[in-house]
Amino acid sequence: MKLGVTAVMLPELDFEQQIALCVKTGLSFYQYRPRQISLEQRGKAFSYWGNHQFDLTPQRLVNEGAAMTKRLRAAGLEPFGTVPAISVDSPDEMIALHVRGAAVSEAGRIRCNPPGYPKIAFDYPKYLAATVRRYAEVVEKIARPAGIKLVIETHSITAAASPALAWNILREFSPKDVGAIFDIANFNREGELVPRLAVAVLRDYIDCVHIGGLRRVSPGRDEWGCRKIEHVCCALEEADGYIPNWIAALKEAKVEAPLIIEDYEEGISSEVRLTRAADLLRRLLE
Repeated sequence: MKLGVTAVMLPELDFEQQIALCVKTGLSFYQYRPRQISLEQRGKAFSYWGNHQFDLTPQRLVNEGAAMTKRLRAAGLEPFGTVPAISVDSPDEMIALHVRGAAVSEAGRIRCNPPGYPKIAFDYPKYLAATVRRYAEVVEKIARPAGIKLVIETHSITAAASPALAWNILREFSPKDVGAIFDIANFNREGELVPRLAVAVLRDYIDCVHIGGLRRVSPGRDEWGCRKIEHVCCALEEADGYIPNWIAALKEAKVEAPLIIEDYEEGISSEVRLTRAADLLRRLLE
């Protein structure tokens, strides 16, 4: 397994600085972040999910993606997907814009998550059937004709929060058309999840692995005396999920997908976060 980074975790760096850091860290892959920075975030301090120095809008990736990938390859890097903030129930024209960006930049795939689900009791089989129909429509009409794969991230608060929930959707498709971003950081939110079992569920669909640290903290107790829980991003070594077991499970299953680093600890530079994660992962892979 080779290492890469998602541009989401490099908010204070412009594109050339991001490339330079990737080269210095010895990475192989780079994941584009085509998103609109909201008006309320513009001009504010740089942050992972807010303002970014490298303002890569979806249209800019369409216009400049070929040149950007040429710059990546000149530095010895390969693009590996894009991670827009879209879901499969987004309008066709929005999904098509992101598909064009991925095609122009030769990134190969776009993250496209399931629709949101109701916040009250609902009919899951009906929701699942509609979701599968919509993915089939998008694959047939938009993604496959452009040679682009859709990938579903196993992300908290979504209908693909766990390997099994993602599998309910993925099993209806060929891994060539729809795959999974196997997000280890988010699995820390889901309670006890055995790495070997989680990898086995999605093995054939794992397109890349997002790997970052997350740990539980308690800010105190509520009015009933129950301990409240929050999550904070942290170094891989500090994560609630024991990272060596996850790497071992992926290696045991012969998963060759890239390990895409996403370390979101606050108050630390991109260089420190990326370097420490890459150093640990290399030692584990060896």
